Amino acid sequence: MIYGILLNIPEKHVSKYEDVIRRTIGEGIAKGYILSFTEGRYKGDVAFVMLARSRRAVEKVYEQLKEYPIYVKIIEIQGKE
Repeated sequence: MIYGILLNIPEKHVSKYEDVIRRTIGEGIAKGYILSFTEGRYKGDVAFVMLARSRRAVEKVYEQLKEYPIYVKIIEIQGKE
């Protein structure tokens, strides 16, 4: 199972929280919690998808991100067995 985080910063909060979120993602990468991430923009919103090392790593990053007025969701990706 692969774990990740999907988050979206609404347009009205982008200017205030984008840098803080990027810093949190950078810290997650430095600590080894986040393996990779990608970002996208649509009509002013900014979205990030991150792949994490484990469920525990996802939960640690999620705890940091959930305090902001953004949409954050833990995702699980199952492969074929």
